[in-house]
Amino acid sequence: MSQVGSLPEQVAEHRHEVKLNVVRFDIGLKYQISRQFQLDAMLPYEIKDQDANVGGLDRIDDEEMRRKILLYQEIHHRDETYRGFSDMDLLFAYHRHGLLLNNDMLSAKFGTTIPLGKIEDNPWTLGEKGMEHLHIQFGTGTFNPIADLRYSLPIFGGLRANASVRGKYPLYENSKEYLGSKDITYTAGLNYRATDWLSFQTSYLGLYQSYAHWAGEIDINTGLKFSMVSFGTSIATPYNVPLSITLMLPIQQETLYDDSASGNDAFKLGSLVSVRALYSF
Repeated sequence: MSQVGSLPEQVAEHRHEVKLNVVRFDIGLKYQISRQFQLDAMLPYEIKDQDANVGGLDRIDDEEMRRKILLYQEIHHRDETYRGFSDMDLLFAYHRHGLLLNNDMLSAKFGTTIPLGKIEDNPWTLGEKGMEHLHIQFGTGTFNPIADLRYSLPIFGGLRANASVRGKYPLYENSKEYLGSKDITYTAGLNYRATDWLSFQTSYLGLYQSYAHWAGEIDINTGLKFSMVSFGTSIATPYNVPLSITLMLPIQQETLYDDSASGNDAFKLGSLVSVRALYSF
């Protein structure tokens, strides 16, 4: 890792403005154990494009101060694109048709993440030493229990309504003393099957994420509440591999940490594109 000089104790007021756009490819396998039970495995590959700027720099006349602020930004947040596999999901699934109505369906999945994604060293410790570091991680470095419940019911013709809730609960620190966030994701939407091979989806998605921790201390760049709207399509392809493409656009985002006084450099989520291919056997 490279090392640069730290900022002086007194600096002009400024703020790091960081936006993160994500493209995600999900490669999945689904093994049908019986009519109601199956085993799901999903391995994501993500491209994370970080757009980092310094707000308030135009109000600073001191050229040396501007130089030092920009230098500090380079060790903290950079205009870069990162790529890699994220943690895999391994889930045991139960499906029940006709639970409340004819042709409705309940899916209940339980399992764990598999720690395959790249993890980083403590960015706060490195930052205090003036060393280059990264706040973006592709994994948690731990096995994290997952529960996923989904319900759908027919409305009219090929139109169905659906809702889901998913939770992830990290239980322990990884080898670098990182404890990931607890997440709850919930959705509500519509699915329209136009033909046997083509369908369209739209939904509202909300997420509550608790703070993550480094060595027992909260990471103020984590902990948020946000909502998105999504639009997608699913296409049946040969060889029993359906392909789904989804665009998610942010509606609202709020961090748990009150940064009104000092600022916290938390990421602002931009658009997210998801491409999923799932093979069943």
